[in-house]
Amino acid sequence: MRWLLLPLLLLAFLSPRQECPTRVIVEVPARVAGEAPSPQVPPLRVGNSAAPLGTDRAGRDARCLLSRGLARSLTLALTVLALGVLPGLVLGLWLGWRGRLMALPGEVIVLLALVLLLGRDSFRLVLALGVMAVTARLIAVRVDAVLREPFVEGALALGGGTGHLLRRHVLPHLLPGLPVVVATVLSAVFVWLMELGALGFYDRGTVIIAFTDSLDLVQDVQAFPLGADLGQLISFFRWSWLDTPEQLVWPVLLLVVLTAALKDLARRGWARRRLRLPRVPQE
Repeated sequence: MRWLLLPLLLLAFLSPRQECPTRVIVEVPARVAGEAPSPQVPPLRVGNSAAPLGTDRAGRDARCLLSRGLARSLTLALTVLALGVLPGLVLGLWLGWRGRLMALPGEVIVLLALVLLLGRDSFRLVLALGVMAVTARLIAVRVDAVLREPFVEGALALGGGTGHLLRRHVLPHLLPGLPVVVATVLSAVFVWLMELGALGFYDRGTVIIAFTDSLDLVQDVQAFPLGADLGQLISFFRWSWLDTPEQLVWPVLLLVVLTAALKDLARRGWARRRLRLPRVPQE
């Protein structure tokens, strides 16, 4: 699964830089040469020649929405990772040193409670706090395991202080595994985006579009997301499940594959760490 990371990153890198264009009427290419294209009112279903993955009600191509959503999700995940990893590392060192391993309830419950308390504008802050908590828990478990090793007990018996233990024993065992910790935390962030998005929590704005036709004098008003991540697309497309069920499947599938690839990368990294630990100078 980890090999899927490369095509996913490539898809995000090649995503359009501008917002996906809206098309009230979509011209479907003619199947026979010489015929005029046939106009159709979106949403278009999967398999249409004008949009192989379908469109939303505003006529925006699902391929454009998904690639931009993937790029947005990666940018958001890396942003909260940069904000939360370092505090989580420091907190994890302290918790592991004190033997106070974190036993948090389900992260989504905690994050949902924080979003409800702090408001929608705190979405990034809440995700950064989640990154800090998960990083701290992973680091604390590793630090606690190192401190239980016989060579640490020997160093303490010989009078080794806190700085000596950190420099000669804890950090050499901890730092090589940080990429694995980062991969694990990133996979958790994408799970949060999917679950919180399904509950209607995200940090991007929407545009209000009104639809009407000659048969209906009452306008249909709908809010369309702009620059949405995959979690927000899930929240948006679940309301059109009956019309275009496949549009909800695509962002869920992307997030599931991305999360599984990162978890596979982290699992293999932990396996290599167990088989080949760094050589640490003994007392």
